[in-house]
Amino acid sequence: MMGARIGHGYDLHRLDSFSPEGEGRPFVLGGVHIDHPKGPVGHSDGDALLHALTDALLGAIGAPDIGQLFPDDDPAHDGKDSRVFLEEAVRQVAAQDLQIGNVDATVICEQPRLGPHKEAIREQLANLL
Repeated sequence: MMGARIGHGYDLHRLDSFSPEGEGRPFVLGGVHIDHPKGPVGHSDGDALLHALTDALLGAIGAPDIGQLFPDDDPAHDGKDSRVFLEEAVRQVAAQDLQIGNVDATVICEQPRLGPHKEAIREQLANLL
């Protein structure tokens, strides 16, 4: 009998203007760069979607969360591409002889409009997972 595990992840980043006016980084969502005048404030690249998915996968296998594995006070993670975090979660899932069957995510933001980027994000996630 095949079992299923479910994980839940959540992440939130405030958007701000880019340096020197603000603390925002270039806007990346689901590993896709999106042209926008503001970007997420975060220690890594601030990709909230990849952070949430990373936490969901880690939660499904009972592993430490993203903040424990990649602390935001570690200078090694400053500006780091969040794909690295998701790739590590995928590696840990595979190390337990488990497979990812499906993911679903809800992104809530007023701007930018995500419709034009959905397919690129979906393709990026399919490749990463």
